[in-house]
Amino acid sequence: MAHQTTAADFVEKLYAAEVRLAGIFDHFRYMFSPVALKGEVGDPGTYDLPSLTPVTNLTATYTAAGTPVTDSYTGIKLWDLLNEADGVTVTTAKNDILSKYVVASGSDGYKAVFSLGEIAPNFGAQPVTVAYADTGNQLGADGTDGLARMVVPGDVAGGRYVSDLVGLDVQSLPEPGTSGPGGISDSLILSGEIANPAIVTPEALATLNQSTTETATYTSGAGQVTDTYTGVSLWTLIQDAGLLTDPSVKNDLLRFGVIATGSDGYRAFISLGEIAPAFGNQPDLIAYADTGGQLGPDGQDGALRLIVPGDHAGGRYVSNLVSLQVIDAVGSPHA
Repeated sequence: MAHQTTAADFVEKLYAAEVRLAGIFDHFRYMFSPVALKGEVGDPGTYDLPSLTPVTNLTATYTAAGTPVTDSYTGIKLWDLLNEADGVTVTTAKNDILSKYVVASGSDGYKAVFSLGEIAPNFGAQPVTVAYADTGNQLGADGTDGLARMVVPGDVAGGRYVSDLVGLDVQSLPEPGTSGPGGISDSLILSGEIANPAIVTPEALATLNQSTTETATYTSGAGQVTDTYTGVSLWTLIQDAGLLTDPSVKNDLLRFGVIATGSDGYRAFISLGEIAPAFGNQPDLIAYADTGGQLGPDGQDGALRLIVPGDHAGGRYVSNLVSLQVIDAVGSPHA
Protein backbone atom coordinates (compact mmCIF):
# COMPACT_ATOMS: atom_id res chain seq x y z
CA MET A 1 0.00 0.00 0.00
CA ALA A 2 1.35 3.42 -0.95
CA HIS A 3 2.16 5.75 1.94
CA GLN A 4 -0.09 8.80 2.02
CA THR A 5 1.82 11.97 2.84
CA THR A 6 0.11 14.12 5.44
CA ALA A 7 0.56 17.84 6.06
CA ALA A 8 2.61 16.99 9.15
CA ASP A 9 4.89 14.73 7.10
CA PHE A 10 5.39 17.49 4.57
CA VAL A 11 6.29 20.03 7.25
CA GLU A 12 8.85 17.69 8.81
CA LYS A 13 10.45 16.93 5.42
CA LEU A 14 10.55 20.60 4.45
CA TYR A 15 12.09 21.53 7.78
CA ALA A 16 14.70 18.78 7.46
CA ALA A 17 15.64 20.21 4.05
CA GLU A 18 15.94 23.69 5.57
CA VAL A 19 18.25 22.35 8.28
CA ARG A 20 20.48 20.70 5.66
CA LEU A 21 20.55 23.91 3.66
CA ALA A 22 21.43 25.90 6.79
CA GLY A 23 24.34 23.53 7.38
CA ILE A 24 25.65 24.17 3.88
CA PHE A 25 25.30 27.94 4.30
CA ASP A 26 27.09 27.72 7.65
CA HIS A 27 30.28 26.59 5.86
CA PHE A 28 30.20 29.90 4.02
CA ARG A 29 29.60 31.83 7.28
CA TYR A 30 26.04 32.67 6.26
CA MET A 31 23.32 32.18 8.85
CA PHE A 32 20.00 30.87 7.50
CA SER A 33 16.91 30.62 9.71
CA PRO A 34 13.55 30.75 7.87
CA VAL A 35 10.17 31.00 9.60
CA ALA A 36 6.82 31.04 7.79
CA LEU A 37 4.51 33.85 8.89
CA LYS A 38 0.89 33.66 7.82
CA GLY A 39 -2.57 34.81 8.77
CA GLU A 40 -3.72 38.32 9.57
CA VAL A 41 -0.62 40.32 8.69
CA GLY A 42 -0.09 42.74 5.86
CA ASP A 43 2.64 40.74 4.11
CA PRO A 44 2.56 37.01 4.89
CA GLY A 45 5.53 34.95 3.72
CA THR A 46 8.72 33.21 4.77
CA TYR A 47 11.16 35.43 6.65
CA ASP A 48 14.87 34.73 7.10
CA LEU A 49 15.32 35.85 10.71
CA PRO A 50 19.04 36.84 10.64
CA SER A 51 18.32 39.36 7.86
CA LEU A 52 15.75 41.25 9.94
CA THR A 53 16.06 44.28 12.21
CA PRO A 54 15.98 45.42 14.94
CA VAL A 55 18.12 42.69 16.47
CA THR A 56 17.43 41.77 20.11
CA ASN A 57 19.92 40.22 22.53
CA LEU A 58 18.66 38.86 25.82
CA THR A 59 19.41 36.36 28.55
CA ALA A 60 16.67 34.11 29.93
CA THR A 61 16.41 31.46 32.64
CA TYR A 62 13.73 28.75 32.67
CA THR A 63 13.31 25.16 33.78
CA ALA A 64 13.40 22.23 31.36
CA ALA A 65 12.40 18.85 32.80
CA GLY A 66 12.82 20.45 36.24
CA THR A 67 16.39 21.61 35.56
CA PRO A 68 17.23 25.33 35.41
CA VAL A 69 18.59 26.50 32.06
CA THR A 70 20.19 29.91 31.42
CA ASP A 71 21.11 30.98 27.91
CA SER A 72 21.72 34.19 25.97
CA TYR A 73 19.82 34.57 22.71
CA THR A 74 19.94 36.68 19.56
CA GLY A 75 16.78 37.22 17.55
CA ILE A 76 13.94 39.60 16.81
CA LYS A 77 11.05 40.40 19.12
CA LEU A 78 7.80 38.82 17.96
CA TRP A 79 6.16 42.26 17.87
CA ASP A 80 8.95 43.60 15.62
CA LEU A 81 8.64 40.58 13.33
CA LEU A 82 4.93 41.27 12.90
CA ASN A 83 5.74 44.89 12.03
CA GLU A 84 8.33 43.65 9.51
CA ALA A 85 5.38 41.89 7.83
CA ASP A 86 3.55 45.25 7.53
CA GLY A 87 1.81 44.80 10.86
CA VAL A 88 -1.25 42.96 12.09
CA THR A 89 -4.48 43.49 10.16
CA VAL A 90 -7.06 45.11 12.44
CA THR A 91 -10.60 46.41 12.12
CA THR A 92 -12.04 49.69 13.36
CA ALA A 93 -13.24 48.03 16.56
CA LYS A 94 -11.79 49.59 19.70
CA ASN A 95 -8.42 48.01 20.58
CA ASP A 96 -9.01 45.29 18.00
CA ILE A 97 -5.38 44.19 18.45
CA LEU A 98 -6.52 42.66 21.76
CA SER A 99 -8.70 40.14 19.90
CA LYS A 100 -5.68 38.72 18.04
CA TYR A 101 -3.27 35.94 18.91
CA VAL A 102 -0.31 34.07 17.40
CA VAL A 103 0.01 30.29 17.17
CA ALA A 104 3.68 29.23 17.22
CA SER A 105 4.30 25.78 15.69
CA GLY A 106 7.29 23.47 15.90
CA SER A 107 8.28 20.98 13.21
CA ASP A 108 6.84 18.14 15.32
CA GLY A 109 3.42 19.80 15.61
CA TYR A 110 3.96 21.19 19.12
CA LYS A 111 2.10 24.50 19.50
CA ALA A 112 1.75 27.41 21.91
CA VAL A 113 -0.54 30.44 21.75
CA PHE A 114 0.50 34.03 22.48
CA SER A 115 -2.02 36.82 22.82
CA LEU A 116 -1.06 40.05 21.08
CA GLY A 117 -2.14 41.92 24.20
CA GLU A 118 0.77 40.26 25.98
CA ILE A 119 3.39 41.59 23.54
CA ALA A 120 1.89 44.88 22.27
CA PRO A 121 4.01 47.80 23.60
CA ASN A 122 0.93 49.73 24.76
CA PHE A 123 -0.30 46.82 26.85
CA GLY A 124 1.72 43.85 28.19
CA ALA A 125 4.95 44.79 26.35
CA GLN A 126 6.51 41.40 27.08
CA PRO A 127 9.73 40.88 25.08
CA VAL A 128 8.72 37.52 23.58
CA THR A 129 11.45 36.87 21.01
CA VAL A 130 11.97 34.67 17.97
CA ALA A 131 15.58 33.61 18.43
CA TYR A 132 17.94 32.20 15.80
CA ALA A 133 21.26 32.09 17.71
CA ASP A 134 22.43 31.53 21.27
CA THR A 135 25.61 31.21 23.31
CA GLY A 136 24.63 27.74 24.55
CA ASN A 137 24.67 26.26 21.03
CA GLN A 138 21.09 25.03 21.29
CA LEU A 139 20.26 26.78 18.01
CA GLY A 140 21.65 26.41 14.50
CA ALA A 141 22.04 23.65 11.95
CA ASP A 142 23.78 21.45 14.55
CA GLY A 143 21.74 22.60 17.56
CA THR A 144 19.30 20.45 19.49
CA ASP A 145 16.57 23.13 19.30
CA GLY A 146 16.67 23.77 15.57
CA LEU A 147 17.11 26.87 13.45
CA ALA A 148 14.77 29.04 15.52
CA ARG A 149 12.78 28.96 18.74
CA MET A 150 10.48 31.11 20.80
CA VAL A 151 12.07 32.70 23.87
CA VAL A 152 9.74 33.93 26.62
CA PRO A 153 11.71 35.79 29.31
CA GLY A 154 10.06 35.55 32.70
CA ASP A 155 8.28 32.24 32.11
CA VAL A 156 8.97 29.75 34.88
CA ALA A 157 9.11 26.63 32.70
CA GLY A 158 10.10 26.42 29.05
CA GLY A 159 6.82 25.13 27.61
CA ARG A 160 6.31 28.24 25.48
CA TYR A 161 9.91 28.09 24.24
CA VAL A 162 8.73 26.36 21.05
CA SER A 163 11.83 24.84 19.47
CA ASP A 164 12.40 23.79 15.86
CA LEU A 165 10.06 26.67 15.06
CA VAL A 166 8.60 26.47 11.56
CA GLY A 167 5.57 28.76 11.58
CA LEU A 168 3.72 31.65 13.17
CA ASP A 169 0.03 32.06 12.40
CA VAL A 170 -1.72 35.31 13.35
CA GLN A 171 -5.36 34.61 14.08
CA SER A 172 -8.36 36.56 15.30
CA LEU A 173 -11.51 36.00 17.25
CA PRO A 174 -14.54 35.88 14.92
CA GLU A 175 -15.78 39.19 13.56
CA PRO A 176 -17.94 40.87 14.45
CA GLY A 177 -17.87 40.13 18.15
CA THR A 178 -20.93 39.74 20.31
CA SER A 179 -22.75 43.08 20.51
CA GLY A 180 -24.46 44.31 23.62
CA PRO A 181 -26.41 47.26 24.96
CA GLY A 182 -23.75 48.22 27.46
CA GLY A 183 -24.58 49.32 30.97
CA ILE A 184 -23.82 47.98 34.39
CA SER A 185 -23.49 44.20 34.68
CA ASP A 186 -24.10 42.22 37.85
CA SER A 187 -22.73 38.81 36.84
CA LEU A 188 -20.90 36.90 34.11
CA ILE A 189 -21.29 33.57 32.37
CA LEU A 190 -18.25 31.25 32.52
CA SER A 191 -18.43 28.85 29.56
CA GLY A 192 -16.51 27.06 26.83
CA GLU A 193 -13.93 24.29 27.21
CA ILE A 194 -14.67 23.63 30.87
CA ALA A 195 -16.51 20.85 32.69
CA ASN A 196 -18.65 23.11 34.88
CA PRO A 197 -20.08 26.23 33.20
CA ALA A 198 -21.47 28.69 35.71
CA ILE A 199 -23.00 32.06 36.36
CA VAL A 200 -20.45 33.99 38.41
CA THR A 201 -21.42 36.75 40.82
CA PRO A 202 -19.38 38.77 43.33
CA GLU A 203 -21.03 36.80 46.12
CA ALA A 204 -20.01 33.50 44.53
CA LEU A 205 -16.40 34.65 44.20
CA ALA A 206 -16.27 35.86 47.78
CA THR A 207 -17.52 32.50 49.10
CA LEU A 208 -14.71 30.61 47.34
CA ASN A 209 -12.34 31.79 50.09
CA GLN A 210 -9.62 32.16 47.47
CA SER A 211 -9.64 35.94 47.18
CA THR A 212 -6.45 37.91 46.72
CA THR A 213 -5.58 41.60 46.47
CA GLU A 214 -3.55 43.37 43.78
CA THR A 215 -2.61 47.03 43.43
CA ALA A 216 -2.29 48.05 39.79
CA THR A 217 -1.38 51.21 37.89
CA TYR A 218 -2.37 51.77 34.28
CA THR A 219 -3.32 54.55 31.89
CA SER A 220 -6.89 55.19 30.78
CA GLY A 221 -8.63 57.87 28.77
CA ALA A 222 -8.77 59.91 31.97
CA GLY A 223 -5.04 59.58 32.65
CA GLN A 224 -3.08 57.39 35.05
CA VAL A 225 -5.09 55.23 37.44
CA THR A 226 -3.88 53.41 40.55
CA ASP A 227 -6.33 51.19 42.40
CA THR A 228 -6.30 48.21 44.73
CA TYR A 229 -8.51 45.33 43.68
CA THR A 230 -9.88 42.29 45.47
CA GLY A 231 -10.86 39.26 43.45
CA VAL A 232 -10.13 35.68 42.45
CA SER A 233 -7.28 34.67 40.17
CA LEU A 234 -8.49 34.10 36.61
CA TRP A 235 -6.37 30.94 36.54
CA THR A 236 -7.98 29.66 39.74
CA LEU A 237 -11.46 30.35 38.42
CA ILE A 238 -10.81 28.41 35.22
CA GLN A 239 -9.11 25.52 37.01
CA ASP A 240 -11.96 25.22 39.51
CA ALA A 241 -14.37 25.01 36.57
CA GLY A 242 -12.47 22.01 35.17
CA LEU A 243 -10.39 22.97 32.12
CA LEU A 244 -10.94 20.33 29.43
CA THR A 245 -7.46 19.65 28.12
CA ASP A 246 -6.24 16.51 26.36
CA PRO A 247 -3.71 14.67 28.58
CA SER A 248 -2.22 12.97 25.51
CA VAL A 249 -1.09 16.36 24.11
CA LYS A 250 2.05 17.77 25.70
CA ASN A 251 1.33 21.04 27.53
CA ASP A 252 -2.11 21.14 25.92
CA LEU A 253 -3.19 24.12 28.06
CA LEU A 254 -0.76 26.31 26.10
CA ARG A 255 -3.13 26.01 23.13
CA PHE A 256 -6.00 27.55 25.11
CA GLY A 257 -7.16 31.06 25.89
CA VAL A 258 -10.08 32.96 27.37
CA ILE A 259 -12.24 35.63 25.75
CA ALA A 260 -13.31 38.32 28.23
CA THR A 261 -16.36 40.27 27.01
CA GLY A 262 -18.02 43.34 28.48
CA SER A 263 -21.68 44.32 28.39
CA ASP A 264 -21.11 46.52 25.32
CA GLY A 265 -19.40 43.73 23.37
CA TYR A 266 -15.85 44.97 24.04
CA ARG A 267 -13.49 42.02 24.39
CA ALA A 268 -9.92 40.96 25.00
CA PHE A 269 -8.16 37.62 24.59
CA ILE A 270 -5.83 36.20 27.27
CA SER A 271 -3.76 33.09 26.55
CA LEU A 272 -3.67 30.52 29.33
CA GLY A 273 0.11 30.37 28.97
CA GLU A 274 0.23 33.96 30.26
CA ILE A 275 -1.53 33.16 33.51
CA ALA A 276 -0.61 29.52 34.23
CA PRO A 277 1.63 29.43 37.35
CA ALA A 278 4.02 26.99 35.65
CA PHE A 279 4.57 29.37 32.74
CA GLY A 280 3.81 33.13 32.55
CA ASN A 281 2.31 33.26 36.06
CA GLN A 282 0.65 36.61 35.37
CA PRO A 283 -1.62 37.45 38.36
CA ASP A 284 -4.76 38.39 36.40
CA LEU A 285 -7.82 38.82 38.59
CA ILE A 286 -11.56 38.75 38.22
CA ALA A 287 -12.11 41.60 40.65
CA TYR A 288 -15.34 42.17 42.56
CA ALA A 289 -14.22 45.03 44.83
CA ASP A 290 -11.75 47.91 44.82
CA THR A 291 -10.69 50.82 46.99
CA GLY A 292 -11.29 53.39 44.25
CA GLY A 293 -15.04 52.85 43.96
CA GLN A 294 -14.96 51.67 40.32
CA LEU A 295 -16.68 48.38 41.21
CA GLY A 296 -19.84 47.56 43.10
CA PRO A 297 -23.40 48.92 43.19
CA ASP A 298 -22.28 52.53 42.73
CA GLY A 299 -19.31 51.85 40.43
CA GLN A 300 -19.19 52.59 36.72
CA ASP A 301 -17.27 49.38 35.96
CA GLY A 302 -19.94 46.96 37.10
CA ALA A 303 -19.86 44.08 39.51
CA LEU A 304 -16.91 42.24 37.92
CA ARG A 305 -13.83 43.39 36.02
CA LEU A 306 -10.78 41.72 34.49
CA ILE A 307 -7.58 43.14 36.01
CA VAL A 308 -4.22 42.63 34.27
CA PRO A 309 -1.48 43.92 36.59
CA GLY A 310 1.61 45.04 34.69
CA ASP A 311 -0.15 46.20 31.53
CA HIS A 312 0.72 49.81 30.67
CA ALA A 313 -2.71 50.79 29.34
CA GLY A 314 -6.03 49.52 30.61
CA GLY A 315 -7.32 47.99 27.37
CA ARG A 316 -7.41 44.49 28.82
CA TYR A 317 -9.08 45.69 32.01
CA VAL A 318 -12.47 44.63 30.63
CA SER A 319 -15.17 46.23 32.78
CA ASN A 320 -18.83 45.25 33.17
CA LEU A 321 -17.87 41.66 32.44
CA VAL A 322 -20.69 39.50 31.13
CA SER A 323 -18.74 36.56 29.69
CA LEU A 324 -15.57 34.53 30.09
CA GLN A 325 -15.35 31.92 27.33
CA VAL A 326 -12.50 29.40 27.40
CA ILE A 327 -11.49 28.28 23.91
CA ASP A 328 -9.04 25.88 22.29
CA ALA A 329 -7.43 28.53 20.10
CA VAL A 330 -5.71 25.92 17.93
CA GLY A 331 -8.17 23.07 17.58
CA SER A 332 -11.62 24.63 17.48
CA PRO A 333 -11.28 28.31 18.37
CA HIS A 334 -14.76 29.50 17.54
CA ALA A 335 -17.00 26.61 18.59
